[in-house]
Amino acid sequence: MKSIQGGKVDCTEPRPNTLKLQRSRMFIATTTNRSKLRRGETTATHTLRCAGAIRPKQLGVYKHFIPTGLVTIPRVSVLLLLLSSFTFSQQLTREQWGAPDVRVSQANGKWTIAGKKNVVTLSENDLAMKVQAGETQWQMVSSSANDLLVRSKGVDSNLRLADATKKTITRYDAGFKSGVKIVLDGWKSIDLTLVLTVALEGREEELAFDIVAQEHDAQVRQLDWPAALDPRHVDYTLLSNGRGTLLPRNWPKEYYPIRSITPEGKIAATDHSVLQSNVIESWSMSWWGFQKGTSAMMIIVETPDDAAYQFNHPAGGPTLIGPRWLAQLGRFGYPRSGRMVFLSQANYVDMAKRYRRYVMETGRFVSLNEKIARTPGVKDLIGTPQTRVSILRNMSPDSDRYDQKDASKNYSLTTFDERARQLRDLKARGFDRALVLVSGWPHLGYDRQHPDSLPPPEKAGGWAGFKRLVDTVRELGYPYILHDQYRDYYLDAPSYDAQFAVREADARLPAQAFPGSRFGDSKEGDIPMMRHWDGGRQAYLNNRYWLGHLVKNYQLFFDHGITPQGIYLDVIGYVPPDEDFNPEHPTTRTEAMAGRAATMNWSRHNLGIVATESGADWTIPYVDTINQSGGGSKAILVPLYNLVYHDAVIVSFGARDQQSLLRGILYGGIPELPITPTDENTLELMRAMMALHKRIALLEMTRHEFLDRNYRVEQTTYADGTTVTVDWDTNKFTVKPALNLTR
Repeated sequence: MKSIQGGKVDCTEPRPNTLKLQRSRMFIATTTNRSKLRRGETTATHTLRCAGAIRPKQLGVYKHFIPTGLVTIPRVSVLLLLLSSFTFSQQLTREQWGAPDVRVSQANGKWTIAGKKNVVTLSENDLAMKVQAGETQWQMVSSSANDLLVRSKGVDSNLRLADATKKTITRYDAGFKSGVKIVLDGWKSIDLTLVLTVALEGREEELAFDIVAQEHDAQVRQLDWPAALDPRHVDYTLLSNGRGTLLPRNWPKEYYPIRSITPEGKIAATDHSVLQSNVIESWSMSWWGFQKGTSAMMIIVETPDDAAYQFNHPAGGPTLIGPRWLAQLGRFGYPRSGRMVFLSQANYVDMAKRYRRYVMETGRFVSLNEKIARTPGVKDLIGTPQTRVSILRNMSPDSDRYDQKDASKNYSLTTFDERARQLRDLKARGFDRALVLVSGWPHLGYDRQHPDSLPPPEKAGGWAGFKRLVDTVRELGYPYILHDQYRDYYLDAPSYDAQFAVREADARLPAQAFPGSRFGDSKEGDIPMMRHWDGGRQAYLNNRYWLGHLVKNYQLFFDHGITPQGIYLDVIGYVPPDEDFNPEHPTTRTEAMAGRAATMNWSRHNLGIVATESGADWTIPYVDTINQSGGGSKAILVPLYNLVYHDAVIVSFGARDQQSLLRGILYGGIPELPITPTDENTLELMRAMMALHKRIALLEMTRHEFLDRNYRVEQTTYADGTTVTVDWDTNKFTVKPALNLTR
């Protein structure tokens, strides 16, 4: 019999048949004390040690690796884990099990996150970061006095992140991304902890960053992190405001995306609008980027609902821009995240295409083909001009735009029957297809008494006249939609009640609500007010209540036999979602967008086509067509939006001038056709745009480029190879292959 004495094993006897060794591998661990092993267990353990399969790890604990086979041990309490090989798994490289090959190290007050392509360096002292991406270095500025705005015990304070007295930096490895975790705490009298992570992710080694605020007695009101990019060596900044802006580092004029610029090139002193997400003039998409030589870097904001960016561009430049995170109803709340993407041999087209991939992967991109499948009537919009017919314009005397000197400018009326006659004339002029958009149908006229806009104006023909108009439209074979609005909450609306108006955090002036921040605003307590539009004094309706009013109004339409094929929901895609601090129905920006989305979803299900103004890209899953409103640029216009979304939404272009129509041709849009006759040159441009749209509406815009150094000759390319070239000096365009134009 085998013996175990004093830790020595006698292995001279044959091995028992109870041990089965087969060609597989397993790890066996037991925490059973040897002195308590039963006889059978002792025998099995002895045999395994003789086979070289186990060794004591420490007194009372066995951990053994068996390289040769399957073991049968009578009555032994062990954990069996079948592995390919414990030893082999210990030797696997990160790349072999799918993780990015990233090494994290610390020396001399600096942390280094080193991948195969990119190397990130973080300074412990001032939290400055730089990224070496290939041959190009991207340097972020150091921590500064205004990194963080905190409210504690009712007092707001600006803090520098690097001034945290408790600063802990450790390795951070999530398996699919690796980097460092930064925990900041210990600002004087501020009970707050920030947890920041920066990590290289995936094979492309994009720099992902995340932020969590552990708010105790202090609330984060605003956070600027990661820090802005050092702008001194950046050639161009790419902004997604409007349809897209290319801003050279040395642009000679002051620039501020959301604020008005005077003819002298100065930021208008009367405009105190703030940068924020999902308002077309500062943010049509959740990214911005930089060009340095042939290298590019972009930032994608992955949690955009309560986001913005810090920004400064004085006359002559340079442009300072970096992420900014806003509070949600007074607190930081949920985690925030984004990523930096580094591209070599790339420009703004490549950045737009990276963002296109992002929105496709996250579900924001819904193609026109998908929209046609769910709403077949969208197919009828391909190559079809849009024509607006307005009924009543009736300016309120308390509107800022009311003309005190010339009353005729405040009122205009075209009856429903007259508009029906004009549409018959349009058909007779050879326009077999058109989308008719009816506006000015509310009781007191355009932009009056929303959200209680019915019944139609009696002077225009009332319900009967409206019904005759829509019957005529159907007879002509034109689809029609109604221009409608639910954000502007007019004080003379029958249902107006201050409890449903959006409230700001307090009564402090000036009001922050856009666009009153530009056109002039006031406050009644904590309710922001404006009086710029036709309807005069207004508040803003809490976005949760839009759908109820929409359903109320369209039920009345249906009762009178008016069944439009869609709706144009004004301002939804232009203005930011409305945060509401009313304690009876507090509403975050995210919840406000959900309220707006509910109106679009109901409209698609019960009406058909959904249109809106401008189309900030959070609306892309819901809308079929948008207009060009807000699509210009105060610097150099580039079609970033169209490079991402051309085949996801139809964009209409006005006929106010030749340049607008040429821009529509270049960008593959459709024309807005005046209801009254227009000149032949304008009609020729419209026909060209319509014919081109039939060809390329469902295709991706694959490329845009300037063909000269002065940005006066542009070319777009589409997925089928079609190119469109516009020369702005001659106002001429060329399409290849040539269009087959028929009258």
